Amino acid sequence: MALEDMGIDMTPEAKENLKNPSESIQIVLMSRLAEMTPEELMMLDKAITPDVMGVLVKLLPELEQLINQIGETQEETTEPAPEMPEDNMGALRNMA
Repeated sequence: MALEDMGIDMTPEAKENLKNPSESIQIVLMSRLAEMTPEELMMLDKAITPDVMGVLVKLLPELEQLINQIGETQEETTEPAPEMPEDNMGALRNMA
């Protein structure tokens, strides 16, 4: 559904800006993730498959940055993350 179909008139530049991640949204998402239990994070991780991830990143470009940051943080820690079976590894696998 196009924005025009919803009665929203935007310049091409404004439409392009919608694709850029927002730092404030990223902070809100990270805060919400930080409040989740390990069990909730594992459940979320199972739900966010690689196929679903593409659609979520289109909706929330901030999510891609968050996942990359989480991955980098996990790589820097000396303590390895708990092993999960390969078929349960989703986008948030490094949050637990």
